[in-house]
Amino acid sequence: MKILSIDTSTMVSSCSISENGIVIGDYSVNQEKTHSESLVPMVKRLLEDLGLKLSDIDLYAVGIGPGSFTGLRIGMTTVKTFAQVFEKPVIGVSTLEALAYNIYNEGIIMPVLDARGGRTYYGVFSQENGIIKRIEDDELIYMDELVTRLKDKYAAITVIGEYSNESYEQLKGLENVMFARPSSNNIIARNISEIALEKYKSGYEKNLDDILPNYVRKSQAQRDLEKRM
Repeated sequence: MKILSIDTSTMVSSCSISENGIVIGDYSVNQEKTHSESLVPMVKRLLEDLGLKLSDIDLYAVGIGPGSFTGLRIGMTTVKTFAQVFEKPVIGVSTLEALAYNIYNEGIIMPVLDARGGRTYYGVFSQENGIIKRIEDDELIYMDELVTRLKDKYAAITVIGEYSNESYEQLKGLENVMFARPSSNNIIARNISEIALEKYKSGYEKNLDDILPNYVRKSQAQRDLEKRM
């Protein structure tokens, strides 16, 4: 089974192709271009380098957030278009869950993504005997509040993801927090493929219309509209 996975929930555009659970190629680019400019050319180049066509893909997978509202919409629209054209299934995967899969040590894993304004998206997972399980839902929170929550909640926490310098300093002050290597903080697409394959094997199925971005909070456009009502 060949899986094409895409993530556009952060500043990094990433895509990956796996075959029978083994990654055979992936690209990740962090640049000033928007996802709408870089994503499709990146997918095209990856397919060409591997001697494949979109019609060879058996399953599509996409990061559903939380993260950039615009980025999520671009990634979701691209994957759904591919799936509709070639009549293939799609599986959505939490961006934070995909980040957690970059950690290999046992214990508590907390993936985070900067949401600006002193806020962060975060989730909490545990890893035991190589199995990662979610123990807290994805949430948007002010970093001050998160630091207060974490002080005595877990004996040891590995933090991974994208965070501001200010957030790093706040978390660094906690004795129970350690940080993943910077090189692991935004490698997401290949993990989305792994999680999607696990879900597919377990019988996970959803209609295409049910695969939606997980914004966690309302978009700015929605908030502005509500203010005018």
